[in-house]
Amino acid sequence: MDEIVGILEYKTACFINDVISRLSGIRVDFISTAWERVPIEGKYRVVVDRMSFQYSFLKEIVKNLSLNGTYIINNPFTASATNKIVEIQLGSRLGLAFPKTIVLPDRSAVNNTDGPVIQPSFDQVAAEIGFPCVLKPFDGYAWEDVHVVNSHEELSKVYDSLSPRRILLAQQLIKFKDYFRVFCFDKQDVLFIKWIPKPFTMGQYLHDTSDNLEDSRQMLTELTIKLNQVLDLDINVLEWCVDDEGQWWVIDAFNEVPDVIPESLPPDYYTWIVDRFAACIKDKLYSGKKNRFPFD
Repeated sequence: MDEIVGILEYKTACFINDVISRLSGIRVDFISTAWERVPIEGKYRVVVDRMSFQYSFLKEIVKNLSLNGTYIINNPFTASATNKIVEIQLGSRLGLAFPKTIVLPDRSAVNNTDGPVIQPSFDQVAAEIGFPCVLKPFDGYAWEDVHVVNSHEELSKVYDSLSPRRILLAQQLIKFKDYFRVFCFDKQDVLFIKWIPKPFTMGQYLHDTSDNLEDSRQMLTELTIKLNQVLDLDINVLEWCVDDEGQWWVIDAFNEVPDVIPESLPPDYYTWIVDRFAACIKDKLYSGKKNRFPFD
């Protein structure tokens, strides 16, 4: 297998082209495929996957490339197995604190079974987590179908209005004092960026030189690294926030393809992210490392 890096991303994407600019002397190809012979044999030593989360066909391709020895960033088996329910289960065991959360069945399961899955009691949900609370998909991305609800009636109405095949989470709303997006590269390099959370791409990064993390930085860094080691993720972004009582909460622990928008980030933070991404690719290209498989 040649020392070639394959890229699954749009050729016009600014971020990935900035990363490629740091790979001087390395052959880099943008991948294009219409069909593949199975078993799939790839020519790439490393594939940077920033598109298969959108296309099931590509997800199966990168899984098979990984099994054949190509290093995929990020591990496609982790990406296929992880969602907000799994991240809470695993993260809680590692010492991460999550808001109170209840998983609600998709309405198609409620409507088409006799016994095993029944209509949830919103009175019980309200008693458990209170109002206001957040209703969101268990496998959501980029604020899609995220709603803040303030009453039993509103909770029931939003639940009934969303896709009948979506599994939903009702989650305690944390009133935070500070909010951070925490980038982690290669399971070792961590960058805290203060963030004002807003839907889709409207969230605002702040260039904050004061150390608002105080004595919590080391603890949060260790927990962030530990989670990424467990998940075998080379690139991930966690969302941490702290309330008025000093309790740190994880709002989101898994981002298979973290969005990196050059114009949204302070320049020094953006440069750090690009450099660490390129360094991660080089490490996998020359080290002989492989993704961790569920079949080992």
